[in-house]
Amino acid sequence: MAAKSEVESVGTGKHEHGEVCYMQIPALDTMKSAAFYEKIFGWHIERPYPSFESPGLMGQWVDDRAAAPETGLLAWINVDRIDDILEAVRANGGEVLEPPSADGSRWLATIRDPGGNVIGVVQHSPR
Repeated sequence: MAAKSEVESVGTGKHEHGEVCYMQIPALDTMKSAAFYEKIFGWHIERPYPSFESPGLMGQWVDDRAAAPETGLLAWINVDRIDDILEAVRANGGEVLEPPSADGSRWLATIRDPGGNVIGVVQHSPR
């Protein structure tokens, strides 16, 4: 029997070529950022470590790299109710940078997490 590849053995099933499957997120305070993403997006945090599992993705918060507040890759996270999420962002130490705007059949907004990273949120249904 052949050994499983490293990608297959991470517990999330087989990943496709080109799929984003692991992400490191810069943070000033890794556990504060973990709590923010847990509260806002419902990500599972692997306490006591600053690691997470989310739908189709896993990763960790790191404090050895600066945040990407202005440039770089912009990740978009799907949400069910964008207005509720933006309210929760404000209440949990984040900042709404751009309010929701229509883009075809979806709604887009950008936020800044407690570590200073800019993230997109997208709702793929009517508001």
